[in-house]
Amino acid sequence: MVLIIGGGIIGLSIAWRLIGIGKKVIIVDKKSFGKEASWAAAGMLSGRLDLKPSEKQLLPIFEKSHFAWPKFAKELEDRSGKSIGYRKEGTLMVACDINEEKKLKNNYNFLKNNKLNVSWLSGNLIREKEPYVSNNVLSGFFSPDDHHVNNRYILDALLTILKKNKNNCIFKENTEVEKIITNENQVIGIKTKKETIKTKEIIICSGAWTNKIKNIEVNEAPIRPVKGQMVCLKMSKESSILKHILWRENVYLVPRDNSDLIIGATEEEMGFDKSLTAGGIYNLLKKAREILPGIEDLPIVESWSGLRPTTRDEAPIIGPSKKIKGLIYATGHHRNGILLAPLTSNVIKNYYLNGKIESDFSNFRPGRFII
Repeated sequence: MVLIIGGGIIGLSIAWRLIGIGKKVIIVDKKSFGKEASWAAAGMLSGRLDLKPSEKQLLPIFEKSHFAWPKFAKELEDRSGKSIGYRKEGTLMVACDINEEKKLKNNYNFLKNNKLNVSWLSGNLIREKEPYVSNNVLSGFFSPDDHHVNNRYILDALLTILKKNKNNCIFKENTEVEKIITNENQVIGIKTKKETIKTKEIIICSGAWTNKIKNIEVNEAPIRPVKGQMVCLKMSKESSILKHILWRENVYLVPRDNSDLIIGATEEEMGFDKSLTAGGIYNLLKKAREILPGIEDLPIVESWSGLRPTTRDEAPIIGPSKKIKGLIYATGHHRNGILLAPLTSNVIKNYYLNGKIESDFSNFRPGRFII
């Protein structure tokens, strides 16, 4: 029995893949499944567009997972019988002043040099694609291949599939793991507030809460929470004011099939404080209004915050522990857990089949931070 700590999109996707190769799994989550970072996300699959030359090590895994998503989405929908809101209109990255334009041009050149399908557009050409975009937008670039999904629909689809496999998948919600139990550096179980569960195989998918679990070495997996506040507006079903993802420095706008318009997200070093703040929401709406003035008349449906699991280099931690046998990490995905779910789950599945982590993940092993 493989025990997975964390029932977000990474933990649920790994459970699905392991069941597919004949493993039995037990998923343990401190709250309800999928109600933390995965629930709070916007569902963008365009993390590669925001990469800078200094983050080039992430490009190969972003690319692989990007190309894995269409098949992953179809399989999810076919197996669950549910839509996941997969949209293919593409992403517009825009700039509103000279400084923003200069930074964006650097990103564009980096992506173009790495053969991504992106094209630079003037402000007028951007407005041809999105007529409600304001004249504040000077220029930007378009990526037709960078799509998005409804992350909450994905969580529902994954849970639906796993519940159909109840003989091979045990669920334990509202069960906080306090400690990894070991014997001579070998995993033998976990201790929760209610019980001890025996197992010799544990996968850590516990996101921002990873370092709260005793016996997980901070040097192996130094993960901190980075708060992101978000707000959801409701567009008219008859006349949507946005079709593409619209992404400006420090704000993005994501339209959904149900006429929701997601605006996010702040990046705040506030520990585990998830409070919504007037300043956080105000700044998001202010920056969003500067590029899409039509949001001013839209009703607010919901606002929330989430905690991104962030490492020192903002890259994930994937692979077996160097200290404890039977302990595997699949965590620390920062802003890209939704994007990287197909690839991470496949890498962990292949580890169980072949006994090794794929070479593309050699830079993301646990313990890489130890000096």
